[in-house]
Amino acid sequence: MQETNKVYRSNAGQTYLPFQENIYVRTLPYTPLEKPIPEIQELILNERAKEKGLILQSQSQHMLPGVSAKMLDWFWANMEKGYYLWAPGSHKRFNWVKEPWRVGFVNSVHMISESVGENNPVFGGSGIEIHRLSLSEFPFTTALSHVICEGTFNDLGEFVDSTIHMWEDCEGGCKHITAAVANPNIKEPPHFVKEMLALDPNMKLVPPSSTDHGEYEASRWPVFLPKLYELWENHPDPTQNVQCDLTVMKRDDGSYRYIHTNGPVKVGK
Repeated sequence: MQETNKVYRSNAGQTYLPFQENIYVRTLPYTPLEKPIPEIQELILNERAKEKGLILQSQSQHMLPGVSAKMLDWFWANMEKGYYLWAPGSHKRFNWVKEPWRVGFVNSVHMISESVGENNPVFGGSGIEIHRLSLSEFPFTTALSHVICEGTFNDLGEFVDSTIHMWEDCEGGCKHITAAVANPNIKEPPHFVKEMLALDPNMKLVPPSSTDHGEYEASRWPVFLPKLYELWENHPDPTQNVQCDLTVMKRDDGSYRYIHTNGPVKVGK
């Protein structure tokens, strides 16, 4: 008799194991995207981020032709459908730890590993847990109309770093910013860094945020996302085709909040 597997993990599909050995795959050639016209105002850390001692590591902006804000909202709630298309040859694994349909968008967590190109070590070891954060953790004074703020933590529960994406509809597509902030005051590195250094103490750690990896990812959205979104647009099961709206509004005190709850999916008659 076949034993039923009661543990289901939503993932991006087939991939090689162990992830760390899968380094002989080329990435695709790409042309970096143009910046929006006019360019978006440079990001500035807000007072809360400054009080925490956070530093702004990087920021870049893009014009995404043919991509709408609604498509990007959908992408972040359905990453398993497009993660390997987002950075072919670079993205090595994806699975949800806490799925948006089950726990809501802000509480969701996914796990990834990725490299920055052929023959480079897989950054993230066996996996990096990435948490979707509340906008109380949003570190900037300004935002575009849609936002996602993601973060990682170490084994002590300390906030390590965050990647923030913002986007907004404009003529011809969407304007987009990606930025990274880090906490230089942590007592120890995150678990995946300890794991990598335990295997090779001399390993040169190259975080994707310090390379052109973000440019590669951004360049891919116009290639695959409109087609993928169209394929799924009328799919009837909301637990498989998760809908969310990541529109934000600014409060009187300068902080931001989501306009919509984007809670767990409820099924029923």
